[in-house]
Amino acid sequence: MHKKLKLIFSSEGLLQSVKTLFGSTFATGLSAIALMIYSRVLGPEKFGEFSVGFALVMILTRINDIGFNNTILRFGSEMESHKEKNFIYSFTLKYKLIISIFIIIIGILFSGSLTKVFNFSNHTIIFIALTIGLSTVYYEHLLNMLQSLHRFNQAIFINIIQASTKLVWAITLLVTGITSSLATFAWYVAAPIVPVLFWKRFVTKDTAIDFKTKNSKIQNQILMLAKHSSVGLIAAGFIENIDVLYLQKYLSTYEVGLYSGVSRISLIFALIAYSLGNVLYPRVAKYKNKDDVKAFIKKAFAIVLLSVIGFLLFLPFGKLSILLTIGSQYLSGLNVLYLLTASSFIAVAVVPFIALFFSFKANWYFSVSGILQLVIVLIGNAIFVPKYGLEAAAWTRIATRLALFIFTLVIAMILYKKTYKSEV
Repeated sequence: MHKKLKLIFSSEGLLQSVKTLFGSTFATGLSAIALMIYSRVLGPEKFGEFSVGFALVMILTRINDIGFNNTILRFGSEMESHKEKNFIYSFTLKYKLIISIFIIIIGILFSGSLTKVFNFSNHTIIFIALTIGLSTVYYEHLLNMLQSLHRFNQAIFINIIQASTKLVWAITLLVTGITSSLATFAWYVAAPIVPVLFWKRFVTKDTAIDFKTKNSKIQNQILMLAKHSSVGLIAAGFIENIDVLYLQKYLSTYEVGLYSGVSRISLIFALIAYSLGNVLYPRVAKYKNKDDVKAFIKKAFAIVLLSVIGFLLFLPFGKLSILLTIGSQYLSGLNVLYLLTASSFIAVAVVPFIALFFSFKANWYFSVSGILQLVIVLIGNAIFVPKYGLEAAAWTRIATRLALFIFTLVIAMILYKKTYKSEV
């Protein structure tokens, strides 16, 4: 037993994963703390305005990406040649820029109309979401480049930079007493661009962006994977944020702020899932033999168990977590907090099984799983939110996450047996 433990903790991959997980969780945790301070200072009404813009940014970021981040992680990790890696980074960046231009044009022309669709009063926040909000796209591009280059320390560092920038404004709010939802939103969505301005300092000396390079073979591989993963990722953007837009449309901005405020607490646990995925996806993409995959599956089930334990440990501290973070004005959202936290822990549990599909040849999974979740979240929110309000949105999120977990687990086990059935 002692030898096994020694072997586990001497694993370079495990140590790197743990280091990256804690580093990324710390950095993204700073962002979560900033959001909690925003919610406390602004109050439910103004934080509701902030949250509508934030939800729109998260959806637009996924649309702008159209699955290219997954291709960077997968093919950027697999390729040995710097020339091939640079082509991947350049090709995906070029198309992200083109899509951004289209979104900005839409923002200029139709932001007023979108404001009316969402029954929202602050037109400028919608406009900023459709323009400055796209800075997140390019921060994530740099982050995925660094992870595919296995420059995990640099990835952690840029995460800390953008998170700290958001926290600076939170401290400013506390010191000055400013309560502008517009200024707060603009600062928050612009923060990710800060490390992007100094991207050359973080990548390797051989990394370069050149939009003129061509490689039809890799290009076809990129487009094939992006075609499938874009559906899942865009769907994920809607799944995570469409409930806020539904609430704004059918309820009030105050209720949107209440829901969004308690969701900031549950977001801390969702960030664990995000950080864990950033570590596991590029690593599992390299697993090509049964022993590696089998060992990883055992660890995946251990993560499921830890997720259950983590949620149970959180339950006694739900009310206290609200009082210590976003304030007593959000206490009426306690039941919603429990539901959203449960969905966050389900998200953590499913991540390692999603990672398996970076090893299996099953790109269709990302499309099918995305459509499955999108159907559930759209129907659930459309039918139940107008009738039952905030808790209906939270229950819909749980139903969506459970469906993803069951679907992913079943298909992963089927593909595992099918892929390695000939190996003894």
